[in-house]
Amino acid sequence: MIDTGKVEAIRTRDADIQKEIERFFTQFAQWKRPSVHFEKAWKPYCDVYESEDEVRVVVEIAGVKPEGVEILVEGQRLIIKGNRPRQKPTKREYIQQMEINFGQFERVLELNGKVDVDKAVARSRNGFLEITLPKVNRAKAAGISIESESE
Repeated sequence: MIDTGKVEAIRTRDADIQKEIERFFTQFAQWKRPSVHFEKAWKPYCDVYESEDEVRVVVEIAGVKPEGVEILVEGQRLIIKGNRPRQKPTKREYIQQMEINFGQFERVLELNGKVDVDKAVARSRNGFLEITLPKVNRAKAAGISIESESE
């Protein structure tokens, strides 16, 4: 005869193990790995705005001096790269929590159309880099009249 108490205990244990495994994978999926250790360069956050006349890109780069940033346009790509120096703790401090990325950064954005690099403007203010790229003027549609020749 089967002892139902033992069967129920095994089912309960198996359910508890299943819950622990699910909890582990749920927490593991939410874990943010430090990009400094695994990636060549970190990617700063950015917003891209586009109007009929221009593309405006705002990049969050607090702690980076303007001379430490390089901005390039290659074909249809906007490339922003530089370096944010690491903040070192004092001799009496130890790192309790570290979320800010340091070191080399690079952000590559695809542009939807051609821009006039010669008229581009970049400003650094309050930890944000704002890049304004005027679009290349396209010829506006114009009607063409048809002349009629008499025979």
